[in-house]
Amino acid sequence: MLTLSLVTLFVAAIALYISYTINDDVFQAAMRFTSLTFSLVTLLCAPWLLKLGLVAIPLAIASWNSFSTENF
Repeated sequence: MLTLSLVTLFVAAIALYISYTINDDVFQAAMRFTSLTFSLVTLLCAPWLLKLGLVAIPLAIASWNSFSTENF
């Protein structure tokens, strides 16, 4: 299961990268949908430690960005 989750995570990362580099709107939306689908498959197949990292890291980055963009 770890191998399957790592492969799906890799495919999701590549699809997300392609969606940011392509200028075509339809293809960009399709790649983002593919990335979202493979990310959900990763969350279903991954061990608990990888699931925790997949959820905690984006939340930590978002909270860090909210602290850095505050107006003082």
